[in-house]
Amino acid sequence: MKRKRLSGLIAALIISASLATTAHAAVLDVYVRGVALDRSGCELTESVTCVQLREFCRQMTDGEAVVGWDGGTQTATVEWRGTTVSASVGERYITANGRYFYCGVPCHIKNGSFMVPIRAIAGAFGADVEWNGEIMRASVRDAPRVIVSGDDYYDGWELFWLSRIISAESRGEPLLGKIAVGTVVYDRVASPKYPDTVYGVIFDMKNGVQFTPAYSGSVYEPPTEESVIAAKLCMEGARVCDGAMYFCTTNIMKTSWAGRNRPYMATIGNHAFFA
Repeated sequence: MKRKRLSGLIAALIISASLATTAHAAVLDVYVRGVALDRSGCELTESVTCVQLREFCRQMTDGEAVVGWDGGTQTATVEWRGTTVSASVGERYITANGRYFYCGVPCHIKNGSFMVPIRAIAGAFGADVEWNGEIMRASVRDAPRVIVSGDDYYDGWELFWLSRIISAESRGEPLLGKIAVGTVVYDRVASPKYPDTVYGVIFDMKNGVQFTPAYSGSVYEPPTEESVIAAKLCMEGARVCDGAMYFCTTNIMKTSWAGRNRPYMATIGNHAFFA
């Protein structure tokens, strides 16, 4: 009996020590322009650093930013020196002056505070984030600046074709699936095996038809609004299934050429992606 009690006590101590170690490892520090934010307003969500929007903007702009909240649409807005930022609960992006910044995880409310991924909100103010995984610290050192507007930033020709191929290939798919299709296009642009432009990749015929909509003509149809957003996110650097070079519908994933010859990466919606 004593031996059983001792074994139980040892097990409890091991579990307690493990939990303590995990809790310690989860401590996250966020510094904005040299000042630490309150830890209670910082968190890791699926390995993405999130911060309280209001507190981040206050520290980033020395209190100049004006933050508003629309409870009906669950949308926060930020106004600062010619910059207008908008973020909504559940969305995976933040907009600023017509630009789209990918969040990775959805914006959300925690303990009454609106939480946003730090890289997206920092990008809206023209700043970068440095991450030190050894000490669990995210740092924004840049001073805020008014970013170039979307009208000037996005190349019109590239956006035209990227949004159309995304729309034609993934109409009805979730936003992540649309970004993943755009990722395949850009992964091919970066590969020496394919043309080095979005247009060239879409209409590449060196080894036969690569994108069916380019052959069927559906690529010429107007894109959906979310496909345009996905294209802009990709043009900002957003990637889902980075490294994917092929995709197909899930009903043929085991019989398609990619399914039989290329490493499987992930399934998003009705598409399977392969390296």
